[in-house]
Amino acid sequence: MYVCGPTVYDDPHIGHARSAFIFDVLRRYLEYRKYRVTFVRNITDVDDKIIDKARQEPGAGNLKEKCRQVAERYTASYHAVLQQLNILPPDIEPKATDHIIPDPKNVEATKKIDASMTGLISQLMTKNMAYPAGGDVYFSVRKFPGYGKLSNRSLDELKTGARVEPGEQKEDPLDFALWKAAKPDEPSWNSPWGSGRPGWHIECTVMSTVYLGDAFDIHGGGVDLLFPHHENEITQAQAAGKPFAKYWVHNGLLTVNGEKMSKSLGNFITVERAIQESGGEADALKMFFLSAHYRSPIDYANESIEAARRRRLGLLMFLEGAERWRLPSKAQVPPRKEIADLVKQFETAMDDDMNTPQALASLDGLVRLGNQWEQGLRARLKPPAGGRFQTSSDVVANQNLKADIVRVADTIRQLGSLFGLFQKREEYEPVKLTPEHETMLRQREEARQRLDFKTADRIRQEFASQDLVIEDTDKGPLVRRKR
Repeated sequence: MYVCGPTVYDDPHIGHARSAFIFDVLRRYLEYRKYRVTFVRNITDVDDKIIDKARQEPGAGNLKEKCRQVAERYTASYHAVLQQLNILPPDIEPKATDHIIPDPKNVEATKKIDASMTGLISQLMTKNMAYPAGGDVYFSVRKFPGYGKLSNRSLDELKTGARVEPGEQKEDPLDFALWKAAKPDEPSWNSPWGSGRPGWHIECTVMSTVYLGDAFDIHGGGVDLLFPHHENEITQAQAAGKPFAKYWVHNGLLTVNGEKMSKSLGNFITVERAIQESGGEADALKMFFLSAHYRSPIDYANESIEAARRRRLGLLMFLEGAERWRLPSKAQVPPRKEIADLVKQFETAMDDDMNTPQALASLDGLVRLGNQWEQGLRARLKPPAGGRFQTSSDVVANQNLKADIVRVADTIRQLGSLFGLFQKREEYEPVKLTPEHETMLRQREEARQRLDFKTADRIRQEFASQDLVIEDTDKGPLVRRKR
């Protein structure tokens, strides 16, 4: 499985987090289904945006070195965010700059002409599918009969929006760059066509096939990459004689309050900020992502985050409460049919194109089942009327019911682990609230009742800045201090 990773020129935003999370879930579920998964996610560490960011870096110095520093800084930021979200690292994380020219240290790679970007470009030129033009190299789109098939676009439709930028020497406006001639002071590498750097699309074609072979199972990324990036990837590969990916998986876009996320609109939400707005709980942000099908668009809004928080809290409260019934380990007993049926519902939903909203509903069903059994257990544990003592069969029945409640909790944890949920048992210490805290809590409740979520979230963030977490329960807000 190959997934297009980030271009590392800024801190990751919630759109990056959603995509990374979706493919983490896919990977975990395939492994749950007993597939052996090799997961490759690349880092694009040379790009116009990285160069622009490097130019803004203070101080004098070599631009290529500044680009490297920018890329390393934001790669570290990306890794830190994924760790916060409990998203597993890939098995292989290649960097674009390590695959531009043949690596003399990698003897095996140098034996294969298309194991580097310059090598694959040379192969495409040999096959008369690409041509040099003033130091650039372009792919000749009209020579590849299947172009547009992946994104379901015709050449006539594409031609309408195609244009030639100043300085380009394309033979056809539809042609795209495989290699870009060096510009003054920009990072560049030597090639048979002169100094320069690769086009964006050639990077992923090379890195995916180097590590997964000419034919592999799954290629993933955001739907915004479908055209032109993924269309050009498969075109380059198949023009070189590679079957390439069997299945393409694209996640839907994320908006903020109904608008496209943009710094100019002031609605650019970093993952750090999103976690803060989720009450400091990464699991709440992930529950929000799970609430929509991965191929569907999803809108980040206060109401949605609040609903995800409450849903997470309901699951967590049951899990924590169930621990009081855990008995010393005994012989394994097959789960009751009600539990097995809900596990089957979960698996059926996930088998149906990873229908996470339905899978989450199965977890909710397990909580309802567990709460129902716990209510019955509490009734059984009340002192019997008329002074009757519990019999040995009563004791056994109570123990079995306790075991069933714990088994529900363990099942929720097992299935939740496929979403990376409930992995950390958080420790809290009690909080003595000040009069100011009490006033703020009252103001927050009043804001929530009039649906003023902006004010409610501002107050939550004020608590979070003091390492205080507000959890909304049926009995009102509960404040805890994170250790």
